[in-house]
Amino acid sequence: MHGTEQGFVVGGNPFLLQAVSPTSLCLHCHQGQIPQQHLVSTSDGVLGAGLPPQMMTPGGDFAWLKRTYTWVAGGLLRREEGDRHGHNIVAPEFGYQSDALHATAPRGTYPSQYLYCTSCHDPHGRYRVMPDGTTATTGLPIEGSGSLSENGLARNPVAGRSVVGAYRLLAGRGYQPVYVPGQVFVEDPFAAIAPAQYNRPESAAQTRVAYGSNVSEWCGNCHAPEGGTGFPHHQWNRTSHPLGGSTSDYYNVYVKTGDLSGSKESSFTSLVPFQMELGNSLQDRGAMAAAARSDDGNLVGPGAQDTVMCLTCHRAHASGWRAMLRWNPDADRIVYEGAYPGTDTGAPPEYHMGRTEAEARRAYYDRPASVFAANQNRLCEKCHAGE
Repeated sequence: MHGTEQGFVVGGNPFLLQAVSPTSLCLHCHQGQIPQQHLVSTSDGVLGAGLPPQMMTPGGDFAWLKRTYTWVAGGLLRREEGDRHGHNIVAPEFGYQSDALHATAPRGTYPSQYLYCTSCHDPHGRYRVMPDGTTATTGLPIEGSGSLSENGLARNPVAGRSVVGAYRLLAGRGYQPVYVPGQVFVEDPFAAIAPAQYNRPESAAQTRVAYGSNVSEWCGNCHAPEGGTGFPHHQWNRTSHPLGGSTSDYYNVYVKTGDLSGSKESSFTSLVPFQMELGNSLQDRGAMAAAARSDDGNLVGPGAQDTVMCLTCHRAHASGWRAMLRWNPDADRIVYEGAYPGTDTGAPPEYHMGRTEAEARRAYYDRPASVFAANQNRLCEKCHAGE
């Protein structure tokens, strides 16, 4: 990972890294051309005009940051900059630049020019789940990843013997990104478990990550001003925005625009996931592992205690839509006359917004347009259909 005196580039790199930035170092292994589990960015060589990024991880593909779209609607030229599509990681050698609009994290103070993979992920993987469900940075050795469900079972810590790593090497309480030493995390990694196969199209079955407690609170490490929650759209927490009552009823019966014939047993969609009220106890991790599937084996919807969270609407890395949303928030229809709207399908420009049909389909992870209504509205309806 780190250079020696013989390994420095001219002028040297910060912190003895063998790359100009932490993200550049990460992308030497985590960028590629075809989906593999560890890849989060598509190489430029396969990003031709009108062709979509290839990765379909739950967090999204950072390559959407390189897709700028223009179209004419209402007699005016419209433009959607690529850097509106997600977290703008900085890696100049790979074509990633800092956010051109926000100098700091929205509703926070973290400087955009220092947004690296290591801003969120601890490069040394110190955060670990203990046998009692708490998080620590020292103690028993880490036996393996705590992120994945293995045949429906969680890899769990063993009292007196070992622990498992926090979800996706996320940093937690007390973490200080070395480029911004004044930024100190106050929340530990959230509880979550993903299925073993997750960088994949959802054309036949969805990829369900089981998100547990503390998701939005963890996002608040960067997106909340000191002393406040600071989330720009809603106060996403269990007390102010539960999915109980009518909201969960809407979620569970909603199938698509105009169709409220669904049931809780099959209502889950990865385009609108929710937070299960589960933590990192052995029992809770078992429940999350049973829900984390990529074969549609568990599509049970929310109960009265489950909640919405930041990742209900946004992807963690980037998406094909503005503000890294999971679906298009700016067009009245996300499906138009039975097809994804594209510049090559004859759809009105206010629906295709400069994208080809292939790009729109990939932004929905290749699920067929037929799973939606012929003129499908925005997926705000999943929770608010009856309002």
